[in-house]
Amino acid sequence: MKTQTIKQRLLHSTMIGGTALMALVAAPAVTLMTPTVAAAQNLVQGAVAGTVTNQAGAPIAGAEVRLTSVAQGFSRTFTTDASGSFRAVALPQGQYEVVVNASGYNSLADTVSVGSGGTAQIFLTMGAAADNATQIDEVVVVGVRRAVSEFDATTTGLTVNVEELSKNVPVARDASAVALLAPGVTASDNAFGNIPTIGGASAGENTYFINGLNITKFRDFTGSSTVPFEFYQTLETKTGGYSAEFGRGTGGVLNGTTKSGGNEWEFGITGYWQPDALTEDAPNTYLAQNNFDERESSDLIFDFGGPIIRDRLFVFGLYNWRDRDAYNVGTLGTTANPDFGVIGATATRVTSDDPFYGAKVDFLVTDDHRLEFTYFSDDQTSHTENTFVNANGDTVGNYVSSNFQFGGESWIARYTGVWTDWLTTSIAYGVNEYSEALTSPGDDCAFISSTLVGDPRRGCWGTPTSQVAFNDDRREILRADVDVYADFMGSHHFRFGIDQEKLESSQQLDYSGSGYNYCRPGGPISVAVNCTGDRTGGLWFRYQNHDATGPTRVRIRAYNNDGAWTSTQNAYYIQDSWEVTDRLTLNLGLRNEGFENENIVGEAFVDLQNQWAPRLGATYDVFGDGESKLFGFWGRYFLPVATNTNQRLAGAEFFIQDVWTLDRTGGPGDANADGIDDATGDPILGTFVSGTNLASGEVRPISTQVDKELDPMFVDEFILGYEQRIFGDWTMGIKGTYRDLGTAIDDVAIDAAVLAYCENDSGDLSEAICYNVWYGFHQYVLTNPGEDMVITLSGDDLTRADAGPGGLGRTFTDREITLSAADLNYPSPDRTYKAVELSLEKPFDGVWGGRFSYVWSESKGNYEGALKSDNGQTDPGLSQDFDQPGLLDNAYGYLPNHRAHTFKAFGNWQATPALNIGANLLIQSPRKFGCIGVHPTDFFASLYGAASWFCGGVATPRGESFESDWLKVLDLTFAYDLAEVFDIPGDSLVLRADVFNVFDFQSATDFNEFGDLTGPADPDPNYARATAYQAPRNVRFSIAYRF
Repeated sequence: MKTQTIKQRLLHSTMIGGTALMALVAAPAVTLMTPTVAAAQNLVQGAVAGTVTNQAGAPIAGAEVRLTSVAQGFSRTFTTDASGSFRAVALPQGQYEVVVNASGYNSLADTVSVGSGGTAQIFLTMGAAADNATQIDEVVVVGVRRAVSEFDATTTGLTVNVEELSKNVPVARDASAVALLAPGVTASDNAFGNIPTIGGASAGENTYFINGLNITKFRDFTGSSTVPFEFYQTLETKTGGYSAEFGRGTGGVLNGTTKSGGNEWEFGITGYWQPDALTEDAPNTYLAQNNFDERESSDLIFDFGGPIIRDRLFVFGLYNWRDRDAYNVGTLGTTANPDFGVIGATATRVTSDDPFYGAKVDFLVTDDHRLEFTYFSDDQTSHTENTFVNANGDTVGNYVSSNFQFGGESWIARYTGVWTDWLTTSIAYGVNEYSEALTSPGDDCAFISSTLVGDPRRGCWGTPTSQVAFNDDRREILRADVDVYADFMGSHHFRFGIDQEKLESSQQLDYSGSGYNYCRPGGPISVAVNCTGDRTGGLWFRYQNHDATGPTRVRIRAYNNDGAWTSTQNAYYIQDSWEVTDRLTLNLGLRNEGFENENIVGEAFVDLQNQWAPRLGATYDVFGDGESKLFGFWGRYFLPVATNTNQRLAGAEFFIQDVWTLDRTGGPGDANADGIDDATGDPILGTFVSGTNLASGEVRPISTQVDKELDPMFVDEFILGYEQRIFGDWTMGIKGTYRDLGTAIDDVAIDAAVLAYCENDSGDLSEAICYNVWYGFHQYVLTNPGEDMVITLSGDDLTRADAGPGGLGRTFTDREITLSAADLNYPSPDRTYKAVELSLEKPFDGVWGGRFSYVWSESKGNYEGALKSDNGQTDPGLSQDFDQPGLLDNAYGYLPNHRAHTFKAFGNWQATPALNIGANLLIQSPRKFGCIGVHPTDFFASLYGAASWFCGGVATPRGESFESDWLKVLDLTFAYDLAEVFDIPGDSLVLRADVFNVFDFQSATDFNEFGDLTGPADPDPNYARATAYQAPRNVRFSIAYRF
């Protein structure tokens, strides 16, 4: 009896967990299940588990199984046990030739694909030599078993082979675009660059890995270092249910691996061009004249891979030349610009041309011991030209330019050893660097502004934010993992390990004006600072109180928050994939994490230890035929405290605000006697009016800033799902997810509670006395909002309060007090995410393949999370949300990442051997908006301006006022391989065109949510007007030659 050989090329973008039941490759005498479920066998490696039987189904003991890497040539040999089973672990991803020999049976050979983190489970049926089945294709294929990626049997999301995906599906060339293909993933607010939000979490709660190196931006959690796109081999988006080896995030995990060299030299040259001429314009908004937009980009990538020493030492390298040019014009003014004398608008042109580059080296010391080294750089600088244009868009003048440098170098080294078939070890050490620098040729000039609209621009400053900033972040990781396989009470795969990170973060943050020195009359500014020159030369002059001549006063601000901080994040974990029976597998994991953040002098101000995170899952083969899977999961995830909190809360911040009159007597340098220097635009100071110290420049006591009983932020997740193979090779799935925020960390103002304490509970103070210091915004404490707090009132503050009006001039010492949740009057943070996902997937069969998903979801609460979309705030743990109790009034509702309905579909059709057509479709229901204004009754909250869920004095609950448009996007790709038609040297020469947003849909995606300006009686005329639209239709051309 003969069986037909079926060779299927799979679409390398498969549903995590789904394709384990679907992607059957029936080769002669071999039944394989493709290892496309998500990674947890290892961050970067995979495994093969197999059983050898005869045609009667009896196990064959003592069979020799040899796996040989197709790319790198190394081999490993195994002998089946009494049950006919073998296991090959710690395998680098790639194709492997499987050869099986057993006495009395014909030799068997085929290939198996190993993915990063997956365990490919294969079943090999051997024909007896006596049956004269001398040809492999004469052996009967019997029995189909499921492939379970052990620890990730309950993990949900998406895993892709990036090279194959990018060939077949139109996507942007970055990890976020790939992640957005996964169900349950939504693009974040425009303020955060549309990085992914996963499972109802904010965009700042994901973790990012490349070859096991954590590359998440730990300062503010806004994404990660940028890995050159063509450097990726695979990219996994874990949206939930992930095992105990992953932590430090309450959203999702983006885990990537890079390409490696093999025994054959391979080269590639790829060029991309996205011309402005084929890019449509989005509709204009009240903030921008998009009809003047220009967008053009080009890339040239050269990659190579091959052996330095055949079968032992390999290299892969990539160099990506880049060129970017973007031009934007702001809204048209209504009066003539005083600097240029015409009505017009400001415009910016941002250019960059720095390359990306990276390399990976693999050294096989022996077939069982491997060393790997990965390096890449994403260091780049964007240059911004600031100009002024007239109503026709013609440039009529120039402002000072600025530069923004960001990125850095990253590397990781790893050793993997296979000691026996039941023991492997791995150890990795690496460094991730990320820096930012915002500078301008005008940084020696003080920043000068005016409260009067239309005042001429003064000074030579150029940095757009008025602050010169240098940030340097360095992460050092050490990770060790041990895998142990054992058989008792079923089959076990244990993994345990340590996961340590040391984070170093430094910054220089000042206003522009490096050579200035301001002294306050009458003595030192504070006990730590005499004059501003002691800390910073930077100053901000803001002219105000104008009369017919010009400003009469000037506000002077000085700010400095330079320093360096250290944090440590240590974890250890254990995970067991326990195959209780051949149908039931339990995944039992436990992770213990500790987060310590130090202040500027090296003292721990946040020390959160023994955070126990259980990860418990189960899968059940419902019918025992490997074609269905019922699975469930419960897990807990913790989020670290960002180092941004160290810098803002635990530094030696210096911040003053003084007011002076202007000296208008005239004289040299002030010919028109307006109190402003004719040459520099700096103020000529007259009389000192007032001085305010907002931060003294001292290191504040930890006990006055951090709740003594602070608990970590965590999220609990529950998943229940079912998957079934249908129609032969299709997979259908249904899954429900529930996530609930348990605790959050944020700063709260305690002044109102302190005033109540002074009046009612102190015994020796009064509200009037304490108001001399605790005036509403004096003491902010890092705490768990909605819970009791133990905090210290400093003796210096109490003494200063008693020295003011109504006081008795007494001297106090530090006083530790307990403020109840009722005293503080803050509600508990609330965030829940509910989702039901339906999916359908067909593997590529040589003609077509694709996947479809529909997700109903609901994301509601009063707290978005680490990042705040309402105002674009990137201050994890220090958001505006809990600054005053009144800011939480009406805050419960649909959160910014809520999308009730999302349809996604992507795939490709091989129309001819040369022509490939791919598509990517997204249809998503609207985002819901509220109305943010000035609180009409809470005085402290009203001083924040438009920050409360009231407009015109009327309650406007979050997400209930209006909504955006439905988002509709269809992208198409057309690729033609000339090597299939013409005799061209090399492997392929592909011409391609990607058309994004084919129908040029123009959905408004973001809006002005602020309804009040200065107060309830001052409505914002631009409320509910669009501020952003979806990207317009654009075309990307490419040519790729591989040889």
